[in-house]
Amino acid sequence: MGTHQPPTNRSFYLSVAASTLRFAIIVALVIGGIVVIDQAFPAPSEADGGDGGTVPIGGGGIEVTESPSPEPATGATGEQPAPSPTVAGVRIAVFNGAGVSGLAAETQEQLTDEYGYVAAQDPADAPASVAVTTIYYRANKDEIEAEFLANDFFKKLDDVKIQKLEPGTEDVARDVQLAIYLGNDYAALQG
Repeated sequence: MGTHQPPTNRSFYLSVAASTLRFAIIVALVIGGIVVIDQAFPAPSEADGGDGGTVPIGGGGIEVTESPSPEPATGATGEQPAPSPTVAGVRIAVFNGAGVSGLAAETQEQLTDEYGYVAAQDPADAPASVAVTTIYYRANKDEIEAEFLANDFFKKLDDVKIQKLEPGTEDVARDVQLAIYLGNDYAALQG
Protein backbone atom coordinates (compact mmCIF):
# COMPACT_ATOMS: atom_id res chain seq x y z
CA MET A 1 0.00 0.00 0.00
CA GLY A 2 0.94 3.61 -0.36
CA THR A 3 2.30 5.80 2.28
CA HIS A 4 0.88 9.14 3.18
CA GLN A 5 3.26 11.98 2.39
CA PRO A 6 3.33 15.36 4.16
CA PRO A 7 2.09 18.35 2.13
CA THR A 8 4.66 20.13 0.02
CA ASN A 9 5.09 23.80 -0.69
CA ARG A 10 3.86 23.12 -4.20
CA SER A 11 0.46 21.85 -3.00
CA PHE A 12 0.17 24.84 -0.65
CA TYR A 13 0.80 27.31 -3.49
CA LEU A 14 -1.66 25.48 -5.74
CA SER A 15 -4.31 25.70 -3.01
CA VAL A 16 -3.70 29.46 -2.54
CA ALA A 17 -3.75 30.05 -6.32
CA ALA A 18 -7.02 28.12 -6.70
CA SER A 19 -8.64 30.07 -3.84
CA THR A 20 -7.46 33.40 -5.28
CA LEU A 21 -8.74 32.43 -8.71
CA ARG A 22 -12.14 31.46 -7.26
CA PHE A 23 -12.33 34.80 -5.40
CA ALA A 24 -11.43 36.75 -8.57
CA ILE A 25 -14.12 34.91 -10.54
CA ILE A 26 -16.75 35.66 -7.88
CA VAL A 27 -15.79 39.37 -7.81
CA ALA A 28 -15.94 39.53 -11.63
CA LEU A 29 -19.39 37.91 -11.64
CA VAL A 30 -20.70 40.31 -8.99
CA ILE A 31 -19.41 43.35 -10.90
CA GLY A 32 -20.78 41.96 -14.15
CA GLY A 33 -24.17 41.40 -12.49
CA ILE A 34 -24.24 44.97 -11.22
CA VAL A 35 -23.46 46.30 -14.70
CA VAL A 36 -26.15 44.12 -16.29
CA ILE A 37 -28.77 45.19 -13.71
CA ASP A 38 -27.79 48.86 -14.09
CA GLN A 39 -28.22 48.59 -17.87
CA ALA A 40 -31.55 46.78 -17.52
CA PHE A 41 -32.96 49.34 -15.07
CA PRO A 42 -31.39 52.74 -15.83
CA ALA A 43 -31.96 55.66 -13.49
CA PRO A 44 -34.78 58.05 -14.53
CA SER A 45 -33.62 61.02 -16.56
CA GLU A 46 -35.18 64.11 -18.13
CA ALA A 47 -35.58 62.23 -21.40
CA ASP A 48 -37.80 59.54 -19.93
CA GLY A 49 -39.84 61.64 -17.52
CA GLY A 50 -37.99 60.81 -14.31
CA ASP A 51 -36.73 63.40 -11.82
CA GLY A 52 -35.81 65.72 -14.65
CA GLY A 53 -38.75 67.93 -13.80
CA THR A 54 -41.64 66.25 -15.62
CA VAL A 55 -44.45 64.96 -13.48
CA PRO A 56 -47.41 63.19 -15.12
CA ILE A 57 -50.68 64.42 -13.68
CA GLY A 58 -53.83 62.28 -13.46
CA GLY A 59 -54.95 60.21 -16.41
CA GLY A 60 -55.47 63.15 -18.77
CA GLY A 61 -52.02 63.05 -20.31
CA ILE A 62 -51.15 66.49 -18.96
CA GLU A 63 -47.61 67.00 -17.76
CA VAL A 64 -46.05 69.63 -15.54
CA THR A 65 -42.63 70.49 -16.90
CA GLU A 66 -39.82 72.21 -15.15
CA SER A 67 -38.71 75.55 -16.49
CA PRO A 68 -35.24 75.19 -17.94
CA SER A 69 -32.64 77.23 -16.16
CA PRO A 70 -29.51 78.59 -17.78
CA GLU A 71 -26.09 77.10 -17.23
CA PRO A 72 -24.66 78.45 -14.00
CA ALA A 73 -22.13 81.20 -14.49
CA THR A 74 -20.12 82.80 -11.79
CA GLY A 75 -19.84 86.55 -11.53
CA ALA A 76 -16.91 88.62 -10.32
CA THR A 77 -17.84 87.82 -6.73
CA GLY A 78 -17.98 84.07 -7.41
CA GLU A 79 -21.71 83.86 -6.56
CA GLN A 80 -24.10 81.85 -8.67
CA PRO A 81 -26.89 83.96 -10.23
CA ALA A 82 -30.47 83.01 -9.41
CA PRO A 83 -32.18 80.99 -12.15
CA SER A 84 -34.55 83.01 -14.29
CA PRO A 85 -38.19 82.05 -14.70
CA THR A 86 -39.68 80.76 -17.91
CA VAL A 87 -43.01 82.52 -17.93
CA ALA A 88 -44.40 81.40 -21.29
CA GLY A 89 -46.33 78.18 -20.87
CA VAL A 90 -46.65 78.29 -17.07
CA ARG A 91 -50.17 77.15 -16.16
CA ILE A 92 -52.09 79.54 -13.95
CA ALA A 93 -55.49 79.87 -12.29
CA VAL A 94 -56.82 83.27 -11.19
CA PHE A 95 -59.31 83.65 -8.33
CA ASN A 96 -61.20 86.80 -7.36
CA GLY A 97 -60.96 87.29 -3.61
CA ALA A 98 -61.95 90.96 -3.74
CA GLY A 99 -65.57 90.59 -4.83
CA VAL A 100 -65.10 92.96 -7.81
CA SER A 101 -67.01 91.66 -10.80
CA GLY A 102 -64.77 90.52 -13.67
CA LEU A 103 -61.49 91.16 -11.84
CA ALA A 104 -60.18 87.59 -12.18
CA ALA A 105 -61.13 87.35 -15.86
CA GLU A 106 -59.49 90.67 -16.76
CA THR A 107 -56.33 89.81 -14.84
CA GLN A 108 -56.11 86.35 -16.38
CA GLU A 109 -56.49 87.85 -19.85
CA GLN A 110 -53.67 90.32 -19.14
CA LEU A 111 -51.40 87.56 -17.88
CA THR A 112 -52.03 85.29 -20.86
CA ASP A 113 -51.79 88.05 -23.47
CA GLU A 114 -48.85 90.04 -22.10
CA TYR A 115 -46.75 87.33 -20.46
CA GLY A 116 -47.67 84.10 -22.25
CA TYR A 117 -49.09 82.30 -19.23
CA VAL A 118 -51.55 79.50 -20.00
CA ALA A 119 -54.95 79.54 -18.30
CA ALA A 120 -55.29 76.05 -16.84
CA GLN A 121 -58.84 76.68 -15.65
CA ASP A 122 -61.50 79.37 -15.96
CA PRO A 123 -61.24 82.38 -13.66
CA ALA A 124 -63.37 81.94 -10.55
CA ASP A 125 -64.29 83.51 -7.26
CA ALA A 126 -62.17 82.63 -4.26
CA PRO A 127 -63.98 80.64 -1.55
CA ALA A 128 -63.46 83.54 0.90
CA SER A 129 -62.49 87.20 0.85
CA VAL A 130 -58.76 87.82 0.40
CA ALA A 131 -57.17 90.93 1.96
CA VAL A 132 -53.69 90.63 0.44
CA THR A 133 -53.02 89.21 -3.03
CA THR A 134 -51.47 85.77 -2.64
CA ILE A 135 -49.69 83.61 -5.21
CA TYR A 136 -49.58 79.90 -4.44
CA TYR A 137 -47.05 77.67 -6.21
CA ARG A 138 -47.54 73.92 -6.55
CA ALA A 139 -44.00 72.52 -6.76
CA ASN A 140 -40.78 73.90 -5.29
CA LYS A 141 -39.49 74.51 -8.80
CA ASP A 142 -42.44 76.86 -9.43
CA GLU A 143 -41.51 79.18 -6.57
CA ILE A 144 -39.27 81.27 -8.84
CA GLU A 145 -42.21 81.70 -11.21
CA ALA A 146 -44.33 83.01 -8.33
CA GLU A 147 -41.58 85.39 -7.22
CA PHE A 148 -41.22 86.75 -10.75
CA LEU A 149 -44.96 87.33 -11.02
CA ALA A 150 -45.06 89.12 -7.65
CA ASN A 151 -42.06 91.31 -8.50
CA ASP A 152 -43.08 92.13 -12.07
CA PHE A 153 -46.85 92.07 -12.61
CA PHE A 154 -47.82 92.90 -9.03
CA LYS A 155 -44.85 95.25 -8.40
CA LYS A 156 -47.11 98.19 -7.44
CA LEU A 157 -48.55 96.26 -4.50
CA ASP A 158 -46.87 96.73 -1.14
CA ASP A 159 -47.03 93.11 -0.05
CA VAL A 160 -47.82 90.09 -2.22
CA LYS A 161 -47.74 86.82 -0.32
CA ILE A 162 -46.05 83.80 -1.90
CA GLN A 163 -46.92 80.43 -0.40
CA LYS A 164 -46.72 76.76 -1.27
CA LEU A 165 -50.08 75.32 -2.30
CA GLU A 166 -51.33 72.70 0.13
CA PRO A 167 -51.99 69.30 -1.48
CA GLY A 168 -55.63 68.55 -2.10
CA THR A 169 -56.78 72.16 -2.48
CA GLU A 170 -60.16 71.53 -4.07
CA ASP A 171 -60.69 74.75 -6.04
CA VAL A 172 -57.32 74.52 -7.87
CA ALA A 173 -56.96 72.06 -10.76
CA ARG A 174 -54.12 69.56 -10.45
CA ASP A 175 -52.22 70.89 -13.49
CA VAL A 176 -52.07 74.48 -12.18
CA GLN A 177 -48.55 75.63 -11.36
CA LEU A 178 -49.51 79.06 -9.94
CA ALA A 179 -52.83 79.85 -8.26
CA ILE A 180 -53.31 83.62 -8.00
CA TYR A 181 -55.79 84.85 -5.40
CA LEU A 182 -56.49 88.53 -6.08
CA GLY A 183 -57.01 90.48 -2.89
CA ASN A 184 -58.65 93.74 -1.85
CA ASP A 185 -55.25 95.44 -2.21
CA TYR A 186 -55.16 94.62 -5.94
CA ALA A 187 -58.80 95.66 -6.45
CA ALA A 188 -58.10 99.03 -4.78
CA LEU A 189 -55.10 99.57 -7.04
CA GLN A 190 -57.27 98.89 -10.13
CA GLY A 191 -59.62 101.66 -8.94
